[in-house]
Amino acid sequence: MSAFLGAAARRHPPADVRHVGSVLALPLILVLLAVGVASADRPTAALRVSAADAARSGSLITLMPHAVGGATLLEVQPATAASLLAVSADGSQAALADQLAQLSGSLTIARADGSQLRLQLPGLLAAGFAVDGTWLAVVDGRGALWEVDAATGDAALVADGPFLGSPIAAADGSLMLLSVSSVEAPVRSRLVRITPSNGAVTPLSADELVYAGFPLADGGLAVVAHEPGRTVVRRVAQGASELLADLGPGAVNVAVARDGREIAYELPGRGIFLLDLPGASPRSLGAGSQPCFAADGASILVRRGTGTAALALDGSVVAATERQAGLAGSAGCLP
Repeated sequence: MSAFLGAAARRHPPADVRHVGSVLALPLILVLLAVGVASADRPTAALRVSAADAARSGSLITLMPHAVGGATLLEVQPATAASLLAVSADGSQAALADQLAQLSGSLTIARADGSQLRLQLPGLLAAGFAVDGTWLAVVDGRGALWEVDAATGDAALVADGPFLGSPIAAADGSLMLLSVSSVEAPVRSRLVRITPSNGAVTPLSADELVYAGFPLADGGLAVVAHEPGRTVVRRVAQGASELLADLGPGAVNVAVARDGREIAYELPGRGIFLLDLPGASPRSLGAGSQPCFAADGASILVRRGTGTAALALDGSVVAATERQAGLAGSAGCLP
């Protein structure tokens, strides 16, 4: 018997059985309450909605693909206000949230044929499709990571986290995202890889305050991180780290092309800038925010007002829409 339990027994002798019974019952009540809370946090059973039913209810979501060079721009036209979270690599599916950063939210997986799959989750922050589109990783409102079957809507908890950022899936099914100290105050954020089958978390860089990570074609990673007074981009491979660019103190929403030779970023109030490596000076691509590269690196998707625009690397507009859109096959690419 521990010293604490011994002292408690001396204060409450065995004759006081009613009091002892109430003390013993308290943990059971707490367990039952915890089970109830956990049950409430579980995703609901998915609801399948046909294209005809969605049209009749006014909730039809249309996916309209547009060729942009060697990439596909998927324009999403929801009938109701929703936030686009992710686009599958083949452009046949899109994931949308009815609301973000809450502790309850509805996830909709919209398909090219007009059908939908809907399920309720403990909030929504971000999502990303697997390479083959058969499942998607979802970060809920608490920062927990879920694996959701794209065909059935069945959801399984992968890890409690908390995590932030759009999950980027590799061909082997592993996921890259940010492990943070808390969703509300991410004063520490590390780039990690997660194995969904067992929830194992592996750090990918030594940086303590990472903004984003991008897979590179050569197998390395581009890591966007904060250092005192500046934002830097480093190439990390096989345990070694190499500085690619010092973007200074003002750069936000940094994106790196798969070849590692172009870096796009936003300077608030000044628009989008592109840096060609090595050694070139940044050049302005005009107005916009939240840039991201197409998979072939030949175009950049940016947000302009309430719509999106695809820009060539010289800043000329290749395609534009007043609706939400994403580039198929571009990991984490949503303006």
